Amino acid sequence: MAKIPLRNLLSLIQKRFLHTHPTLSSISKPRPSSSALPLSKRLIIPRDSAPESLSLFKNLESYGFNTTQIATLVEKCPEIVHSRFNSKFKPRLEYLIEKGFEASLEFLSQFLKADEIPVAIRRSSSWLLTLNLNSIVRRNVELMISEGVAASRISKLLVLQPRVILQSHARMVYAIKTIKEIGLEPAESRFIHALRVICSVSNANWKKKVEAFMSLGWSKEEIFITLRKYPLSCSERKLRFLMDFYVNIMKLDAQTIKSYPKLLLFSADKRIVARYKVLKVLESMKLIKEDKKIVWIMTLSEHDFLEQYITKNKDKIPGLLDLYQQAKKRKTSGDKSKTIDPVSASLTL
Repeated sequence: MAKIPLRNLLSLIQKRFLHTHPTLSSISKPRPSSSALPLSKRLIIPRDSAPESLSLFKNLESYGFNTTQIATLVEKCPEIVHSRFNSKFKPRLEYLIEKGFEASLEFLSQFLKADEIPVAIRRSSSWLLTLNLNSIVRRNVELMISEGVAASRISKLLVLQPRVILQSHARMVYAIKTIKEIGLEPAESRFIHALRVICSVSNANWKKKVEAFMSLGWSKEEIFITLRKYPLSCSERKLRFLMDFYVNIMKLDAQTIKSYPKLLLFSADKRIVARYKVLKVLESMKLIKEDKKIVWIMTLSEHDFLEQYITKNKDKIPGLLDLYQQAKKRKTSGDKSKTIDPVSASLTL
């Protein structure tokens, strides 16, 4: 939209919605849809209210809004044309300015497109607008850039996981140092995911996770190789449960798990335990071979697993789908009192 005089903005905005209101045109038109009618009604501006609406637009312009932005604002929220600037808008604008709103937007616009900024703000619970960007976010972003993280990846992080960049600067320094020690370089795409994982746990919990791996027979080198492939965000409890289940119940070799660390990313209850129960039933009915590559089966998408192992056998085992669905609902990984029967072929859960 080209820049237009404010005196013409009010009539332009009204004209944009005239076709949605059946009484505002002498030309016969189809009755508007139910979604369009309320919008048009909210946009009807009585003659005696027009000066007040124009005053609202002028005040918004004085705060830096251009005519394009004002028109978009009215289009998204038509009822604002009936609002009083001093009582509704001014206090909120002053608050945002006091909290550094303008500087925040200017900073974010260096990395984000206009339509990405609202997404980032919403995901961060508006902290990106109210925190001191110079003391927190700016320092963290500059550190990431100096370490070699691409600006495009920083932009993605700001949109999808803004709270990562809202960490204290000391925490960010620690996280980057830890990831580089693992062997991931800032230029790699996985570096950002690793940063998210490290920032989501405390230093103490991260050390506990590494210690848990070592107590399960992993060398420090094997741990770092695994974390380079998949920066794991699973808890220590889930890690121990899965390792125990894979090794002692499913009889997988520990080296197999180290070779396929993705196995540690899956949901213990909704995928691993539930699928294992289905496979044991199929084995007992001689519908699959016992030497079937179980690792490959666990990595199948939900759609493919259902098609190849449940839908395919539903006529031979009518209760199979129900068994699978019930197994997915049960919580076993977080309950030490529950055990898994490794050989049960019963459909009873």
